[in-house]
This record gives sequence, C-alpha cells and structure tokens, in this order.
Amino acid sequence: MIHFVGDIYNIKTSNVAEFINAALKKARGYPISFLLDFIRENLSRWFLKRREDALSLTTHNTWGVEYLLAIRGHYADAMEVDRIDTWRYYVKGGTRNCIVDLEHGMCECGVFYIEKIPCSHAIAAALAGGIAVDSLVCPTYSKNYLFAAYSTNIYPQISEVQEVQPLICLPPDIRRKPCRRKKSRWQSWLEIARRKSKKPRNLHKLYSCSQCKQPGHTLPNCVS
Repeated sequence: MIHFVGDIYNIKTSNVAEFINAALKKARGYPISFLLDFIRENLSRWFLKRREDALSLTTHNTWGVEYLLAIRGHYADAMEVDRIDTWRYYVKGGTRNCIVDLEHGMCECGVFYIEKIPCSHAIAAALAGGIAVDSLVCPTYSKNYLFAAYSTNIYPQISEVQEVQPLICLPPDIRRKPCRRKKSRWQSWLEIARRKSKKPRNLHKLYSCSQCKQPGHTLPNCVS
C-alpha cells in the first residue's frame, strides 16, 4: 500500500463485508434461490433510493462534501493569507502554517492531496484569490458521478427457468453437528458493552473484607 500510486480512500473492505453479512442475515437460512432473489430486491431498492437522492441534490457536490466544506470554511475565515504568486499562497492559522499550491492541489498539511477535498488552508487561499471552492473538489464527489454510479436498473427475473439437465451431485462427506447453526459470530464483552451504551466492567476488582474493611481477603478468611 505504501507504493500504491492511485487514490487510497478511508473505506475498509472488512467493513463492507460486515454490512453485507448483516443485511443478508434474515435470508441466510433459506434456500439459495430465495437468497439470490432477496439480494436482488435489496439492491434494486438501494439503487433506486440513491438515484433519487442524487437527483434531489441542489448543490454541485454531494451532501457530505458540502457539509465538510462548510465546517472547514468556518475555520478558514479566521486565517491570514499571504499571496506568493498566482497559484501559491502562504496561509497562517489553524494547527500550523502551510504553503498551498492550488494548481496541483497540494497543501503542506496533506489533507488536500489525500482526500481531494480542499482543507481549511486551501479554502482560505481560494477565497483570497477569488477562486471558486467547488472547482477545487475532485469530480468524483460530484452529484453527476453519484448518479452515474447507481444509474443501472436491476430488473426482476421474469423469464422462465430453462430445463436443467439431470446430474448426480453427491453431498459433501461432512457430518453436521446436532446443534443449531450459528448465524452470527460471538461478540466480545467490549462490543456488547458498547452496544448497550455502558462502560465495560472492571475485570480486576479488588475485593475487601466486609468486617475489617481491609483489602486482600474476604469475611470467611478474616483473622480479626
């Protein structure tokens, strides 16, 4: 990943896999034909919902990017900008002073180059130079790209199933356990505590005697 020359986003494949497993949890105990139809219905509903959300956008970029630009623009108003040339600016303020290169989408803080979204330093430099902030955002975050990602329709299976040739298929030589099959993994005590919005219990509790109030022993072993 260090030598990867493309764009690296903050989305892990494991999180997407966990989401798909949770979405298909209700249908995993049914036959494979029902599972495939369940996946198709969910994908069709998700694609339709995201297409409608993309068409309802009144901004150039997606809602999440516009919200992020609004927050960063609030911090950019308190920064001082010194112009170096047409595209380069020296921005003072925030956690550190940075040199911003709007031509190549670079900032010394590194946020502008990684996220392809202007940081607070780049927004302050763009406002000082009279450059539109939306023009500095990568086109991938635009509403047109969002609509194009979900533009394909997913149709139901309406054609008749073709005749399947008979074929002997032996089951695998694996003996199934008599207990009920588990549909989800065992959660740790920390995950259960976070789900219940409670702090995890203290595993190393220091017991004390109820009679002499001294730690290290209990009442049956008290010498007082």
